[in-house]
Amino acid sequence: MFRFTKSVVLITLITLLAWSAGPAVADTEAYFTGGGVIRDGRGPDAHKITFSVDIFLAELDQPEGQIQFQFHAIGDPGLDKSTFEATEFSEFSVNTLETEELGNFTYIRLWAHGELNQEDGWSVLARFTDFGTPAGKQNKSDARGDALRIVLFDPDGEAVYDTAQDYPREQSWRALLDGGNVTLYFSFDQAAP
Repeated sequence: MFRFTKSVVLITLITLLAWSAGPAVADTEAYFTGGGVIRDGRGPDAHKITFSVDIFLAELDQPEGQIQFQFHAIGDPGLDKSTFEATEFSEFSVNTLETEELGNFTYIRLWAHGELNQEDGWSVLARFTDFGTPAGKQNKSDARGDALRIVLFDPDGEAVYDTAQDYPREQSWRALLDGGNVTLYFSFDQAAP
């Protein structure tokens, strides 16, 4: 397990370079796991979404796993108390970035396809920011923390909900997690010389 953001960034860079090298690296694996909550406000009118993610990617294969979002209260009566569940993914991309404001971090973007309240055909475009394992209680005034943006699409492909419209844009268009953590792990074996 990685304890420092620099270690995560270094391993991410090495793995991304290894993926682009083609057959020189065998058995490359990535795990994206975690869960948490984003909130805005307090009391019964507060917006709240919880989530869990557990995705595995071997080499350049299709991602496998699950992701779930529970929209407890988001201000849209038609979506409040809804659950989105997916086990199919059409995109899973990872970038290691560095900005003057945030420093080094890993950006994960994924398209998940599944069900909303057991109705097929729904999709989510989720964008996560991973700063590694948190050192302690997150300071909301500091934008350097794990964050999330969710865009929900109906079966017709229309965007029906976007957290960027309900939640503070504390980190670009993403909302900082109010609890929980996401982490991207890499493991790979070098091919014999």
